[in-house]
Amino acid sequence: MSSPLVTVIIPNYNGIRYLPRLMASLEAQLDDRLRVVVIDDRSTDESVEYLRDAWPDVTVRCNELNLGFAGSCNAGMRLATTPFVSLLNNDTHVDESWLGEALEPFDEPKVGAVASLVLLAEPPHLIDTAGDIYSVAGGAVKRNHLEPRDTAVNLGRRVFSPCGASAFYRREAVAEVGFLDERFVSYYEDVDLGFRLAWAGHQCVFAPNSICYHHLSSSYSPTGWSYHYNSARNAELVWWSHMSARLRRKHFASHLLFLALQGIAEARRGRAASFIAGKWSVLQYLSHIRAKREADARVARVGDGEIEAMLVQEWWDLHVGPKIKKLGNWIRGR
Repeated sequence: MSSPLVTVIIPNYNGIRYLPRLMASLEAQLDDRLRVVVIDDRSTDESVEYLRDAWPDVTVRCNELNLGFAGSCNAGMRLATTPFVSLLNNDTHVDESWLGEALEPFDEPKVGAVASLVLLAEPPHLIDTAGDIYSVAGGAVKRNHLEPRDTAVNLGRRVFSPCGASAFYRREAVAEVGFLDERFVSYYEDVDLGFRLAWAGHQCVFAPNSICYHHLSSSYSPTGWSYHYNSARNAELVWWSHMSARLRRKHFASHLLFLALQGIAEARRGRAASFIAGKWSVLQYLSHIRAKREADARVARVGDGEIEAMLVQEWWDLHVGPKIKKLGNWIRGR
């Protein structure tokens, strides 16, 4: 085996049903310059015993407390000494070229992060995300979500951030701007890191042939309180923390309208309580928001005009248009 270039960090909580296939897919990599670290978040299944028995070369570390996704990933990154790190969900498996294809873009010094093409694990393998994009109104979107996989071929190379299901980072870049924000617990923590990397002048690019298969929402129920509370809170933290004062003034009306439309949609789905609670809780984080703004200013190598150019300006078309189209299709189908 060659000297490792990448530490693959897998946060695990009760993932025994997925781990055998995931580990086999990592062992089958054509580029074998990797070290695998599993951070177990107090699993109650046989995950730890299985890994230690079946995969003795895999490093397994067990958290004393349940740290959540962000905390577990950070524990793994603190162990890493390789030039690159990869965050990989425990409910995934990867193609044999996954690692090699993701490493190629790092030949460019400005590239600080690489996004894999994440497909849904079940056939016909629709796209989960082809890299995440972010709008001026404050919403992150999985690019080409639920589109056929062949639509990824002609997509642009630049994206805002990689999805945490399969993300690659230059370790020096992450060390410069800081690890994942553990206060997020889960959801939007990858977008938050993407924003910090962008302020520091690091680019994120999409590697369409670095393919990961994902069993979507197996760790958190998409109907659960935590999912919607964390998402609502963290989305607000990202916008207020990383948009400059000029950008906040310029796009505040769009942000407010976007929040109103989201609130109406969540109320119609019976999720108003978790949405409002998440948004309201941001008032507890005002000092944290100020600290994040100051941290951006310390590492900033680009102006807010360059940040704005990375954001989707046509937020209505991105966030609202597809839902209107879906509603129209439903009405016509009745």
